[in-house]
Amino acid sequence: MFKKNKFKMIFYTIITFGLIWIKWKKQLKHTKNTIYQSDNLPFDINLLKVALGEDNIEKIETKPSRITVFLKNAKIADLDKIRQLKGVTGIFAKSDSVSIILGEFSAITARLLEGK
Repeated sequence: MFKKNKFKMIFYTIITFGLIWIKWKKQLKHTKNTIYQSDNLPFDINLLKVALGEDNIEKIETKPSRITVFLKNAKIADLDKIRQLKGVTGIFAKSDSVSIILGEFSAITARLLEGK
């Protein structure tokens, strides 16, 4: 009887440490709260400039997943053309600005719109 219990204890200990090792290994591979930014746009930046109106842009604010473009006249902006661009997942239009949700393409889009 004692030999059986000893064998079970050793077996359970090996299994437990094995599961802990697997969990630690997965945690090392997984990085939390990482924001990825891509340097390649899936659309031509000139299409976005034309849709917003090149002379209509006053300033641009960048967030991790979206850009806010402040416009001189928001009525000139063609929201349907912007919405159809590949990579654009959403648009919020206000009276003086347009927020475009681009995800990982927000930083490069803002840089190209500013001309940097």
